[in-house]
Amino acid sequence: MVNNKKIVFLGSRIHVINELLQDVQRDDLIIYALENSFLVSYLNERNISYLTFSMRDKKACLDELLLLDFDVLISNGCPIVFPVQKFKPHQILINIHPTYLPHLQGKTPMNGVFYLNYSFYGATMHYIDKGIDTGDVICQKKEELTSDIDLGLLYHLAMKLEGWVFKEGWRKLKQANFEYIGIKQDAKSTYFNRTNEMRNLDFNNKTDILLLKIKSFGIKSQGCTAIIENEKYKIFEAERIIHEPLLKNHKDSEPGKIVLVYDEKFLVKTIDGIIKVKKYEII
Repeated sequence: MVNNKKIVFLGSRIHVINELLQDVQRDDLIIYALENSFLVSYLNERNISYLTFSMRDKKACLDELLLLDFDVLISNGCPIVFPVQKFKPHQILINIHPTYLPHLQGKTPMNGVFYLNYSFYGATMHYIDKGIDTGDVICQKKEELTSDIDLGLLYHLAMKLEGWVFKEGWRKLKQANFEYIGIKQDAKSTYFNRTNEMRNLDFNNKTDILLLKIKSFGIKSQGCTAIIENEKYKIFEAERIIHEPLLKNHKDSEPGKIVLVYDEKFLVKTIDGIIKVKKYEII
């Protein structure tokens, strides 16, 4: 157990708090859970007390934090930029981020793993400084990204890895009596926040670009939007058609034209081929 440390946790995810709860006394821990997040359900199921915060009143939340007497603040899935200069000098601010920093800093980095063609994913525990995900690294780990991993699986794997890096980083901090200064992020950084424009599909683009976009946003809560034959679609999963007779039969069709509908799937012409839309909804 961590002795004589008062800890504040803010976030929306569960793997880090699960590790933390195994190592601290409940009386030494204050939990702020983002409203309507999975963390709220997780805490309710376990009868663990917590406070909630929302992005609508983040200023009020920050004002409250600045008045709290704590030693360590841990952020995990908390979309708030902390004014580090306003906290007390002895207070340690830590974030756990679901990429291998300095790669893919920002609020929605998971989409960037696919959108920017990364060959790996990861997680990082780091100190919070004045930048966005730029603080010194306490612990991090990366794993190879294989072709069978979609966005939903990537979220699962990266969040689980967050728990691992927190456990290892927390152990390191305790061994150093919380005086470990961390390691500078010295590689070239990238930054990613998804936008609605990124999720728009234009079938005058090449097939590779369309499939990259669809994979980058391929979960039920996101998806890519497209106007196809005067209907608005949200598309979650698609693949390239490589069958030569199909490609030859429809080579003169206009981009954006549906050339075949079957079994709750459809084929749509692109500027240089055909894609099979496998999961979608009409909106």
